[in-house]
Amino acid sequence: MAKKDIVIIGSGGLAREVRWLIDDCNRSEERWNVLGWISREEPGTVIAGLPVLGGDDWLLRREMPVDVAVAVGSGALRKKIVSGLRQNKNLSFPVIAAPSAEMSGSVVLGEGSIITAKSILTVDITIGAFFLCNLMSTVGHDCRFADYVTLNPGANISGNVTLGECVTIGTGATVNQGLTVGSNTMIGASGAVVRDIEADCTAVGVPAKVLEKKP
Repeated sequence: MAKKDIVIIGSGGLAREVRWLIDDCNRSEERWNVLGWISREEPGTVIAGLPVLGGDDWLLRREMPVDVAVAVGSGALRKKIVSGLRQNKNLSFPVIAAPSAEMSGSVVLGEGSIITAKSILTVDITIGAFFLCNLMSTVGHDCRFADYVTLNPGANISGNVTLGECVTIGTGATVNQGLTVGSNTMIGASGAVVRDIEADCTAVGVPAKVLEKKP
């Protein structure tokens, strides 16, 4: 199978990790040719051996098919970026999953999802678009996630959990069985969610309690 061209939105630490992820995927099966970064740096700037191609305008002008990896940690920012790029039908947003990630055949992933190394997604899970599952996170059975959810490294989500759009689960945080976290809510690092958490807030601690509500 011929390799497809791919670009990475971002050029920071997460973007470089996604480039590593793509390289890891290519070692198992030659799928992508990485063209470079879409970033704010001066076009032609070389970062980690790849050139900055330009900003979002480079993608909007693209006349040939290209895959795009949105390597941005904020779900809300991923949503904003993607909504601005939809007008160009030459852009595709593939699912990129590490060879070391473990997923059953009953896991459904939305477009643009990124699953990094050593993550585990068990059975009967449905996940929306542009999910970011960072290193060594776990997702239990029968979970339902909306679009633009972010799991930071080592997050552990028990079974039957519902996460709303643009939810962020911090590094090492846990969500207990059968709970719901509302849209646009952030659970702080190492937090433990033991009851439902409302939308549009930040919750921290063990057990996680609402620290502030978003305007």
